[in-house]
Amino acid sequence: MARLITGLIRTGKARLASFVFNHVDCRIGFVWNTTIRGYSCNGSFGEAIAFYARMRCHRFEPHCLNLPFVLKSCAVLKALSHGEQIHTDVVKLGFVSDVFVQTALLNMYVKCCRMEAAVQVFDAMTVKNVVSWTAIIAGYCKHGLVEQAQKLFCDMPVRNVVSWNTMIDGLAQFGDMETALRYFNSMPWRNAVSWTIMISGFSRAGDVASARLLFDKMVEREVVAWTAMITCYVQNGQPGEAIKLFHEMLATDVEVDEVTMLVVISAAAQLGSVDLCVWVENYISEVGLESDIRVQNAAINMYVQSGSINKAIDIFNEIPKKDVVSYNSMITGHAIHGDAESAISLFSMMIAAKVQPNSITFTGILTACSRGGFMDEGLRYFYFMLKLGYIEPKVEHYACMVDLLGRAGHLNEAHNLIFSMPIRPEPSTWGALLGACRIHGNLALAEVVAQRLFEIEPGNPGNYAILANMYAERKMWDAANKVREMMKEKGLLKTSGTSWAEVSNALLI
Repeated sequence: MARLITGLIRTGKARLASFVFNHVDCRIGFVWNTTIRGYSCNGSFGEAIAFYARMRCHRFEPHCLNLPFVLKSCAVLKALSHGEQIHTDVVKLGFVSDVFVQTALLNMYVKCCRMEAAVQVFDAMTVKNVVSWTAIIAGYCKHGLVEQAQKLFCDMPVRNVVSWNTMIDGLAQFGDMETALRYFNSMPWRNAVSWTIMISGFSRAGDVASARLLFDKMVEREVVAWTAMITCYVQNGQPGEAIKLFHEMLATDVEVDEVTMLVVISAAAQLGSVDLCVWVENYISEVGLESDIRVQNAAINMYVQSGSINKAIDIFNEIPKKDVVSYNSMITGHAIHGDAESAISLFSMMIAAKVQPNSITFTGILTACSRGGFMDEGLRYFYFMLKLGYIEPKVEHYACMVDLLGRAGHLNEAHNLIFSMPIRPEPSTWGALLGACRIHGNLALAEVVAQRLFEIEPGNPGNYAILANMYAERKMWDAANKVREMMKEKGLLKTSGTSWAEVSNALLI
């Protein structure tokens, strides 16, 4: 019976497995434990925790071989309260000396951001293996306590490639690439993950040259290494190099996966070449990834950024089961291209399809309403978002609303909205209002808003330019020159060989 249940779970028939389990007359502890282990190994972590709770209610005891699996489920779902209850069972049932149970318990506390409890478990362990040491080091690294992690790493009696990779990744995440490279060079052996960690670390640090130097030193390159280096180019504003490297990858025997294609799609989107986008789309079909929802959504965004909204619509229409990202990509695409009516229509389709909108959805639809001049619709969507309750309005939503009201000429309402915000407004919010003042010629309010922007964003020349141009339009040359002097003092304006008229024309927005 246990084999039947685990077989059903393994083949994705969890509901049928539960049905069979519920109709077993003699549910012995072995069946309970096997079922819990099966759910955890199959990624059904919630079911694993639920079955454990049912098992304890029926007074069946867990086995030390299966406790790590339910603790792993708690770790993945960050179910701290359940994990703490299982910790109590571990103590009561005498598993405090089992290294595998204790390591799983330690890892659960790390994943649930309870480092103090994790350290207590680690310190109390009478027997520690390499997995235990690595888990606590990973915990310290995750919480930014890299010095403590290094100290433990030095004290570690036995290290394997995973522990080395964990320590190096912690240093790379912290930005200490010099030390990470020193550790990397000291490794007795390396695997593909080791090289990829270093390439990704240099990428985050903006050191493309060092990343490429390491990449070129690799004797055997797996897909993760190629993807990391291509990602490095994309993240550091070199999409052309990313595409060039991708072509080099195609000349090898390395098989492209969906992660690689997502990065390549991003590179094509940055370049904005329609021909390149078409080539990428054709290659996606060639390798059989055209039905991958993540790839499809990325392709939509790729065509949106290249200006080919119709191609984006074609891909969107081909997706049989659209998710929230699919709708968000198209709503935002229509907003970017100034087609508010299509964005509004898509939003209605989304609600009718019972796809739950998220924060990005409302940023897209509010942007569309703002740019299209649909003030009433924008207000309705904003209040609909508030009514839903599960989306906390962010700065970008308020910036959209300020822009919406401002473009419609409701400058005072926009100003009042900024002061009523429950969160601190960012420069983009004030900037939206300043732009609206420019459009409607409200110099008095523009002076107030500009002064606020000068305080919170002193290095942005655009704010000074808007106010200066508004003065120049009214032939208020003294005031315009005063703003120019402010720009000179802050190093935002070059003075040699340039007249104020030339500057004014150049900065006109």
